[in-house]
Amino acid sequence: MDILHHPAFQSLFLPALLAWLGVWLLRRFAGAHWAPLGGAIGLLVALCVFPGFDWPATARAQKLPWTVLVGTVLAVLLLWRTAGRMGTGRQRIRGIVMAAVLTVASLGLAVMAGLGGSLLLAQLALMVATATAVPGLWAWWRPSSGLVVSATALLPLGAAWLVIAAALALAQPNGASTDATTEDPYFAPQWK
Repeated sequence: MDILHHPAFQSLFLPALLAWLGVWLLRRFAGAHWAPLGGAIGLLVALCVFPGFDWPATARAQKLPWTVLVGTVLAVLLLWRTAGRMGTGRQRIRGIVMAAVLTVASLGLAVMAGLGGSLLLAQLALMVATATAVPGLWAWWRPSSGLVVSATALLPLGAAWLVIAAALALAQPNGASTDATTEDPYFAPQWK
């Protein structure tokens, strides 16, 4: 297994690196208003690597990249509508707190998925947590950058969290069937 296909690289380092790069590039070329969207763009690029865009998206994990793409397009439209408005110190603190809450919620979702037996959902939740943490940490550590994390910039990341939470809620515990009338022929043969 090479480093690019290692689960720790795919779920922690790649989204963090791409989100940091997205925030930095957007701040440098588009301004501080657009910079927090770099977390969502970094997650979107990381999702191109793992699990990738498949159409039609039949599995729950295949719907996540499409959800982030649609959420990012909506966030771009909403940020474009509010372009030119700068946030205050209170909005800056609120954005840091929102990013921290979504990061902790994503980490909790990763733990629940890992303990529930779905390592794929745990890895995807870690990707969301990592990409969410980058703009929040940037705004917290570098207040002079003028970065204000808005709820609009967190929209694609929150939508990704909801898709993973719904997939985890719909997942059957330990692969067991919830329908009592359905029997598995390998464990309960119907030989007569």
